[in-house]
Amino acid sequence: MAADEGAWLALLGAAGCAALAWKAAARAGRGARLRAACAACLGLSALCFYAWYAQYLKWDFNELGRHYDPVDQVVYTDAGFVWVLPAGALLIAGLLCAWRAGRR
Repeated sequence: MAADEGAWLALLGAAGCAALAWKAAARAGRGARLRAACAACLGLSALCFYAWYAQYLKWDFNELGRHYDPVDQVVYTDAGFVWVLPAGALLIAGLLCAWRAGRR
């Protein structure tokens, strides 16, 4: 289950944007840092949800938990469901940061 170059570039871009947002928010107050953390968590959650879709939800697995894609000549397994775990955790963290930033 190799990730293509586009997925790595998207992840690197999201991490770079999160780092720049965090640096800009560090100059501001605590509320701005919480908003930056919220944006970073929700962005990374969206990337993990996309990986979950691309590696698990998109395919129709057989009873052995495998799917063969004849176009790409790749065998996908049902182990791609684990992407929902970091996606859910980042979504909860982002929503908590948004809630805390809204209270300030």
